[in-house]
Amino acid sequence: MKRFGSIYPFLENGWGPRHLGRLVANYEFVKALLTYGSFDEYVFSNSSRANLNAFSGALRTWRLSDAQLSRVRCVPYPALPAVLQAERFHVFHLGGWGWFMPGLHYTRTRYACNPWPITAVTHSLHGPDVVDHAVRLSHAGLAPYDAVFCTSVDARQALRRLLDGGAAIAGRAFNGRLEHLPLGIDDAHLDAAADRDAGRRFRAQVGIAPDATVLLVLGRMTPFQKMDLVPLLQTFARAILPQSARPVTLLLAGSATPDDVLLVRQAIGRYGIQSHVTIRPEFPQGDKAALLAASDILVSPVDNAQETFGLSLLEAMAAGLPVVASRFDGYKDLVQDGVDGFLIDTYGGTSDAAGEWFDLTDPNVAQLVQSQGVAVDLAQLAERVLRLIGDAGLRAAMGAAGRAKVDREYRWSRVIARYEETWDRLAAEALAAGLPPAGDNPYNLGPARIFPHYPSQTLSPDRRLAACGDPSDVRPYEEVAWLVAPPLLARLHACAAAGGEAGAPVADLLAEASLPAPQGEFAVRWMLKYGLLRTL
Repeated sequence: MKRFGSIYPFLENGWGPRHLGRLVANYEFVKALLTYGSFDEYVFSNSSRANLNAFSGALRTWRLSDAQLSRVRCVPYPALPAVLQAERFHVFHLGGWGWFMPGLHYTRTRYACNPWPITAVTHSLHGPDVVDHAVRLSHAGLAPYDAVFCTSVDARQALRRLLDGGAAIAGRAFNGRLEHLPLGIDDAHLDAAADRDAGRRFRAQVGIAPDATVLLVLGRMTPFQKMDLVPLLQTFARAILPQSARPVTLLLAGSATPDDVLLVRQAIGRYGIQSHVTIRPEFPQGDKAALLAASDILVSPVDNAQETFGLSLLEAMAAGLPVVASRFDGYKDLVQDGVDGFLIDTYGGTSDAAGEWFDLTDPNVAQLVQSQGVAVDLAQLAERVLRLIGDAGLRAAMGAAGRAKVDREYRWSRVIARYEETWDRLAAEALAAGLPPAGDNPYNLGPARIFPHYPSQTLSPDRRLAACGDPSDVRPYEEVAWLVAPPLLARLHACAAAGGEAGAPVADLLAEASLPAPQGEFAVRWMLKYGLLRTL
């Protein structure tokens, strides 16, 4: 049996909004995997019961067949060790390289009954925390058949530098490899023709003239992430509007806080372009198709290292829009300059004005300082945008070329096939190499090792506890329910009640629990916390 596994919470915010690139990418990835993947079984586990419940609910909205649904199994964390010991896996994949890859490696060495690769994907590579992740990944070492999938060539080069730095700190290097694999676009989204009527309705709804050429900027509206919009607004006001042969509207759409929106509106007012700019912050996901259909050109002058791929570019290309984007990060991989859009030169440097304070700086501030030192060629940007505004034939040709490229290379059905080819290759190498040697995870510094002195007492094995209350009257929080299941509570309560007023020693309760000592002790303390047991 070919079995896929993951401990990553692909629905990180449950049913919440998914404007952020990583949230969108991971949601769409796991949906595509279950739709187009060829595994016999998919096993998902993580520490959050709420997440697993949300994931199970999402499955029912993805139009999966009964056969596809039958291949999915959710396993709570307490059951995962037994599953790993009894069942063979082909691969474990994570929706991010930073948080769980080292810990999963140690779990594999302790419980796995067969060798399998651990893979993970890059999203953002920014802020001091990525240095910590690189140190942990380097220290763990992992196996030669483990891999981080980098979504762009630039991301792979950046992660290589991060891991070199992490190795210097950890004293050993990451043993796995860095593969280049992209993200994708939903096949159904690509197959659906752009709904021009919906685009016209959207224009009417937000007050955009039917004959205006719409320049769409899609993404987070903050200089701390994605891009600084002020240089674009300045260029729009001083170079594009005065020279455009046609009416033109700038449409800004994406996630934004009230402060972000205020900053953008202040810049719009400063340049006097209120009547030519439309803002749609925090728009519903269901409006994205209409928003794209209402637009003519995607403009994305990113300057922030937070960006590593560029899903918004693929979405625009899939909708038949030409793209004018920075020659920066993963955008270089996605746009063929002069064919499906234009790449605009960017200017950076190898020195860091705030480098001395990087380790003392808030991650968002560090991102802002980095991006403020990146300049986009504004004259080049204006010239390319004006050329597209004035040439409907060029817009159509570039839009068609971009859509054909997405159809050819970035459908999720084709991208998932590339992932599976890579997993098959890595799994074959794992089978030949065997499991890595077992080791203890030095980062498992949990609260029991750090805070044991905080409580005034611990429960000794001979401490007697008496039953009280009714276990059915207390409902545990969802995230700890797996540690205090109702049958366990009932058994422990009955064991204590059997001793009457004399109760039962903690040792007897732990024997009744028939669980590893830490879990049994937790259940006893939880019952004491909620008045189901009392000390004698």
